[in-house]
Amino acid sequence: MNLPFLIQRCGFFVLLLLAITSCKTREKLVYLQQGADQTTVQPDYQVRLRTDDQLNIMVGGSDMESLAPFQFFYSSNTQGGGQGGMMQNPQMMGGAGLSYVIDINGNINFPVLGFVKLAGLTRLEAVEYLQKQLEVYVQDVVVNIQLMNFKFTVLGQVKAPGVQMVPVGTERLTILEAIAKAGDLQITGLRNNVLLVREVNGQRTEYRLDLTSKDLYNSPAYYIRQNDIIYVEPNFTANFQGTNFQTFTQLGTTAISIFLSLYTIISLTK
Repeated sequence: MNLPFLIQRCGFFVLLLLAITSCKTREKLVYLQQGADQTTVQPDYQVRLRTDDQLNIMVGGSDMESLAPFQFFYSSNTQGGGQGGMMQNPQMMGGAGLSYVIDINGNINFPVLGFVKLAGLTRLEAVEYLQKQLEVYVQDVVVNIQLMNFKFTVLGQVKAPGVQMVPVGTERLTILEAIAKAGDLQITGLRNNVLLVREVNGQRTEYRLDLTSKDLYNSPAYYIRQNDIIYVEPNFTANFQGTNFQTFTQLGTTAISIFLSLYTIISLTK
């Protein structure tokens, strides 16, 4: 077997290997490619309040005097009435809300009401509950609650690892959106075994998520919760690169260059 034929054969096998590798690579990189296309019942996405959550609570009502014990700021407008002259209409709103932190027992210490347990409730449930408690004191009471410190952490093989803050008012954030906020996974990230660590009531739970499977939609970890930690492990490529990949590449490139140079010299001398 002559040398040109051998090189041609080697080139064919190299191209075949690259084609097979590219197919395998696609299977490892593409999100949500596996599983049947069907309607799924998604887990509850509503965030439930928990210890150490920082809340901004605003209270308003039609009677500014009744709001005074709750130590909020108020505003009112004076508008012109009919032919009778001026008429005072109180504006149904409170000013800036106050900040409260849910304590280890799940309570906030609210003016007049004292300790109010909000842990375990969704934001809307907390609004309804607090509003019922205040109806005794404030006429036409209006309550608004916002979670101020909704954050999560992304570590490992992502482009921008670190702590990410969720915008105030956002109550639904998926694992895919969380990873997008971290700049998406690097090509060296393992997509079929992403670790999510969640702590609830002092108990840590670990979830292993396959981002390449549509079964991800049904996972209880599909929606992000406060203080979740997401870790993306390195894949085989990253581990290989972490050893002596560059050294092997340089040696291989040098050997191929020497081989081609020798072949060219032999061909020219014939």
